[in-house]
Amino acid sequence: MLVAVVTCALAGCAPAGAGDDGPPLPGPEPYPEEVLELPPVTGEMHAVLDEARARWGDHPDFGQPEISLDRTLIVLRWHGPPPAELTALVEGRAHPDFDVRLDRTPFRDSELSEEAGRLVREHSGVVHTAWPRTGGDGVGLGIDPSVAGDDVVAALDRLGITSRFPLFPEASSPPVAIPAG
Repeated sequence: MLVAVVTCALAGCAPAGAGDDGPPLPGPEPYPEEVLELPPVTGEMHAVLDEARARWGDHPDFGQPEISLDRTLIVLRWHGPPPAELTALVEGRAHPDFDVRLDRTPFRDSELSEEAGRLVREHSGVVHTAWPRTGGDGVGLGIDPSVAGDDVVAALDRLGITSRFPLFPEASSPPVAIPAG
């Protein structure tokens, strides 16, 4: 289970452009077979992300960056007042093919990741995955449907699952362990 939490924390657990939190990103989420047909992420887009990660990637207030599915927007995220250099990077990045936007997050990604781990540990068998939401607005939870019942939100109260952060539960089957080798 810790692997699922770490994987979610590293991957962001939200497809780029999902728009499940914060202002929506352009375009609907594609079906899996459509993913191969998406426009490529350009070298210029990688340059923006690389510069932001190189300068602020270890900073506790730097959130999860995201690229929209249609490749027209990069969203950088920050908790609290952003440094002037980050604001200047966003405002000074004019490119004809994409925009760069800076969104402020209500919570630090590192705190949400820690909370996700706690929820999986303390509610094993019920909460099988947890992740910091891409927009930094709370923790997503994967709850076993057999335990959650018809109303997964009400199940949180019934099961005593609480947090100091907003929780966004969804009924989903536990991940399947793949044997090594």
